[in-house]
Amino acid sequence: MNNPSDAFRIVMLGSSTGGLPVVEKLLHGLDPAKYSVLVAQHMPEGYTTMWAARLDRNTPFVVVEAHSGMVIVPGTAYIAPGNRHMMLGRETPYRILISDDEPVNRFRPSIEMLFSSAEPHDHTRIIPVMMTGMCSDGVRAMVRLHSKGFLTMAQDEQSSVVFGMNREAIKKGGVQLVLSPDEMINYLNGL
Repeated sequence: MNNPSDAFRIVMLGSSTGGLPVVEKLLHGLDPAKYSVLVAQHMPEGYTTMWAARLDRNTPFVVVEAHSGMVIVPGTAYIAPGNRHMMLGRETPYRILISDDEPVNRFRPSIEMLFSSAEPHDHTRIIPVMMTGMCSDGVRAMVRLHSKGFLTMAQDEQSSVVFGMNREAIKKGGVQLVLSPDEMINYLNGL
C-alpha cells in the first residue's frame, strides 16, 4: 500500500433534521484507524465551524470544517462548510473539493452533491449512509450508487427524529442495510 488512500474506507454521511447527535454518536463509535468520514449536514454558514470544533473535542476523530484541496486521511472527519457543497475529488490520494455552485434540491451543502462525487471511485472503498432528515436530498445519488455495487446504509425509523430522506432512499431501492446508529457502528467496525 504505497498510497495513503489505500489503507482505509470513506464513510459519507448525509443528514438533516435530528442529525447532529447521530453524527456525533457515529464518530464516537467508529474506529478512526479504519475510516475517514465526510459529512454533509444541512446547516447554515457559521455553525459548521463551531460544530466541527465541538466534535473534534468530544470524539476520537480529528474533525475539521473542510477546505478545497485537503487530502483525506484516516481518523479525520470533514464537515461540509455551511452554504457550500463538499465533494470527493476524482484523483488519488483522495482530496476534498468545495464549491459555491447553486443549491441542489434547495440545499447547500447538498447530500446529492457529496454522494454523486463517489460515483467514479472504487465501490468497495466508499460507504454512503443516509441519516435522519426531511426532504429527499441525496436519494437519487444513493439509488445510483446502490445500483453500481456500493454498500449503502440508512438510519432506521425507530432512531430517526424525522424518517424522511432515509425513508425515501429505502422506498426507491437505494439502500442495502437499514440499521440503528449502534448497529451501523458494530457493522462498520466489523468490516
